[in-house]
Amino acid sequence: MDDVPLLEYDPVPSAVVEPNTWFAPVDVPKHAVITWMPDVVDAVLGEHEPIERARLQAESAVHPVWEIAFEGRPLVVVLVGVGAPAATLLFEMLIALGSTTFVACGSAGGLLEECVPGTVVVPDGSVRDEGVSYHYAPAARVAVHDPGMQSAVRAACAAFNVRSGLTWTTDALFRETSARVAARVAEGCVAVEMEAAALATVARFRSVRLGYAVYVADTLHGDDWDPTHLVAPDAAFRRSLFDAAARACLAVG
Repeated sequence: MDDVPLLEYDPVPSAVVEPNTWFAPVDVPKHAVITWMPDVVDAVLGEHEPIERARLQAESAVHPVWEIAFEGRPLVVVLVGVGAPAATLLFEMLIALGSTTFVACGSAGGLLEECVPGTVVVPDGSVRDEGVSYHYAPAARVAVHDPGMQSAVRAACAAFNVRSGLTWTTDALFRETSARVAARVAEGCVAVEMEAAALATVARFRSVRLGYAVYVADTLHGDDWDPTHLVAPDAAFRRSLFDAAARACLAVG
């Protein structure tokens, strides 16, 4: 197994292509919320007077970088792509622009019967069953989340049903087999998502702060997949999670 390319970690800190060769620092707030909830971003922008600080272009999509005044304080808001490669590409670009303190929020699949839809998962760590993190850190089973940031996220999410533990970060949505779900539950995973391990590892590599929270939208713990709250999301609930993420982000630093 030593010849698997994913295990060929190179600790050299600089690469041939660096984020700052693409994007120079601009006047952006240091606090930023990144999310996968487009309906929430639209609602937030509609309720504020957003300023477009930059446009991040990644060949197939353009991602505006918005600044709003959230409860009187400047905050960056960005909608990012699903999956570790897409999310970390935008994350790297935002770091290059100048933001340093982040909270990411979105949805996940619940792996335990007690993690009903609407449960907010604020993980202690995430199983690295994706590819991106192996380019930023030596191989290991779990990416550990920033304890200080997660404490701030838990405090801001006090009104929700909050669950800690591990999440399972995977690249392969359609390869979440029953055997693999059972194995992840056995090691302490309570939810499955597609970005957390990669984002946490990039944050540590770049020496920035990252908090992370997802809510259970679909469930995989029964004999059948139940996507009810994924295909028919509760807009008000999702907005309240965004607000909690923003308050947690602004509470740090």
